[in-house]
Amino acid sequence: MHGRSLRAHLIAWLPLLALPVIAACGSARPTAPSPEAIETAESLSSTVSITAPVSSTPAKGDDEETRIVLSGRVFGSGPTGVILAHSRLADQTAWFPFATKLASTDLYTVLTFNFRGYEGSTGEKQFDRVDTDLTTAYEYMRDQLHMSKIFLVGASMGATASLAVATEQRVAAVVAISTLAQFPPLDALISAEHLDVPKLFVTSQDDVPQEKTQEQLWAAAPEPKDMKVYDGDAHGTDLFESPHADDLTATVIDFLAQN
Repeated sequence: MHGRSLRAHLIAWLPLLALPVIAACGSARPTAPSPEAIETAESLSSTVSITAPVSSTPAKGDDEETRIVLSGRVFGSGPTGVILAHSRLADQTAWFPFATKLASTDLYTVLTFNFRGYEGSTGEKQFDRVDTDLTTAYEYMRDQLHMSKIFLVGASMGATASLAVATEQRVAAVVAISTLAQFPPLDALISAEHLDVPKLFVTSQDDVPQEKTQEQLWAAAPEPKDMKVYDGDAHGTDLFESPHADDLTATVIDFLAQN
């Protein structure tokens, strides 16, 4: 079962669950990197277009034939792949400063991308297809960038998608920051329960309800697993713009190096 098989069971509940999910993602726009940081990141990366190998709505029984093209950027040329998945209220630029630092180690090829409907990506925002888009990004990194070892790192919505996709694809490990317990039709707790690769769960102690989700994920997930809880209420990639930025960056890089 895992990520994609949850779709049939949960899709009927999507209208009822949509409001709690939106609330859980936060009501304010996340902190964006400075224009200078974005410009620097763009100068150090290359633009790529990631075409979905299937239709834009590939769930069984769908008839839509329009292909989705995701806008992405590739940082570095190291032997190991890392995919960074953004939150609902942000886009791939929120990952640019971290992607730049990670690529500067010369150990990783880093891929950021915008989910469908976000700037540069085609289609409309379809939040029940975030696992589809992340799987497409994974297949691009595996098949086009020729990465045999791939890490998934996600924030908020992207964290929930990362846990789901990791149950279906071969990944080295997962970093889940400010994970949403449910992002219909995905359920992070069910995904974590079936995920035996190394996992790092990160949150802020006053980021409600993600801090509670952190406890639930820790209880559900088998070993190997690690956890980091920071002071404050920073959510998702905002942690990389917080006073904890240096520690979080070092923590994630160390976790990747160890796995």
